[in-house]
Formats: sequence, structure tokens, C-alpha cells
Amino acid sequence: MPVLDLLNSETKRRLLRLMNRRGEITLNDAMETIDRARPTLRDHLDQMGRDGLVTRRSKREGRGRPSMCYRMTSLAERLFPRREGAVFAEFLAYLEEQGRDQLIEEFFQSFWDDRLDEVERRLPGSLESADTRQIVDVLKAVLEEAGFMPEVRVEEDRVVVEECNCPFAEIIGATELPCASETCFYEALFGRVERTRHIPDGDEACAYELPVLQQQ
Repeated sequence: MPVLDLLNSETKRRLLRLMNRRGEITLNDAMETIDRARPTLRDHLDQMGRDGLVTRRSKREGRGRPSMCYRMTSLAERLFPRREGAVFAEFLAYLEEQGRDQLIEEFFQSFWDDRLDEVERRLPGSLESADTRQIVDVLKAVLEEAGFMPEVRVEEDRVVVEECNCPFAEIIGATELPCASETCFYEALFGRVERTRHIPDGDEACAYELPVLQQQ
């Protein structure tokens, strides 16, 4: 069974995202972040253990009963592709080609311009004539290939994009230029964008709200 098929609830996906961010969690950690009852979270973690997505160990701190700690298995880690090395290589190759190191902003703009070109290339018609569903389907595929592990849903009056993994994780501590260029990418596709969550701010995912497009 494909790994994604095992994540048949938003709660399971949020638990994995939390483990991806922290490495190891307890039930108390999960309850602080996810608005679910303790028995519900325990049941989900137990099921994920049976599915081979989570391992657990007992950890004692001081007196009292030991805490159960949960960690992702290598199977679950496949859902969080790490492409930092590839991105750094592309970054360094670009600077070497240009012969200057003042082009960081241009590099990130180029990265997102390439993804915009790829979205437009895969659409059945022009970007201007595409409807929301067509853009969303292509957008999700392009983001997946770039390593963002996106979750995209179309609601009645908005499109919500959650990026559960960031290939720029080792870069954004020093600069948020990738984030600024990404905002321009979404604006080019949807006209306007609002970022509602941000991994550098301590959130478990970056999230964007975009308008539903009126078909031309």
C-alpha cells in the first residue's frame, strides 16, 4: 500500500508533521499542538505504529510513570523529502556561472520563475484561461517535485496551500529571500496571496490562502 494511503486523516498528517519538526514527541506534546482528545491521539499513534510509520520508546524523567515517546520510521520519512543538497548545488552553480556572489536575490527569483514556467507549461491552455482546479492540480505536482510536500485544497471561496516540508530549511535562518520570492510566485498565479503560517516563525508548516479564480 502506498505510504500516503496510510494517512487517511488530517490528525495523522499533523502528528507526522510535528514529529518531522521535533524529531520525537510525547502525547503531551501532541495535545499542546493538535486540538484532539488524548485517547484519540493515542489511538492514531498506535495505528501509525501498526502501519510501520511510527516507533515508540519509554522514557523516564524523575518520579512517576515513564512517558511514551514517538518517532517517525524511515518509511514515514519518505513523505518529507530533503532536497537541501540539491538546492544548495543549484544555488552554488548559479553563482559560479555568474561569477558574482551578489545575486542571491536573483537566484531565488530564478528558482520560482522556473516553477512558474513549469506550471504554465503543463496547463492545457494559457494561465489566463485556466480555472482554479486546473492550476491547483498542476501546482501541487510542481511543488511535490520541488520537495515541499504540499497539501492543497479548494474551498468555496479560497484555495489553501500547506507546505509540510521546506527544501530551503537550512537557508531561511540566514535569509527569508526564498519566502519573498515564493510569495511573488503565488501572486503571479492567483493575483493575491496571504501567508497564514510560516515555518521560520515556529509553525509546523507554511500555509497560504489564495483566491478562487473567476473563469475567463
